[in-house]
Amino acid sequence: MLVDFIINEYWGKKENMTLKTRLEKDLGITGDDGIEFLDKFLHHFDIDYDKNRKWQLHFGPDGFGLIDFVSIYNRFRGKKDTRKQYDLTLEHLTKIIELGYWIDMND
Repeated sequence: MLVDFIINEYWGKKENMTLKTRLEKDLGITGDDGIEFLDKFLHHFDIDYDKNRKWQLHFGPDGFGLIDFVSIYNRFRGKKDTRKQYDLTLEHLTKIIELGYWIDMND
């Protein structure tokens, strides 16, 4: 069900997807495409979620943007990047479908 949704909406081969498959790192769904994917996912599976949630926590930026430049600049200055990014896996999304509402899972 979830794998078919991903294939129909985006890309990928069913035989390459497992519960550990990550949207961004394994399927390449990132940036604005990632936000769009989650919007479609939430509506398609009728998932209850916080409308003010910051979905960017799950995806890197499209291309090379200002945030990337600032991150590189801070790294050279010895400052640690404190932004957290959480991988979304098919296991996580499957659990959300089962529950019917969004939950965060710690890796």
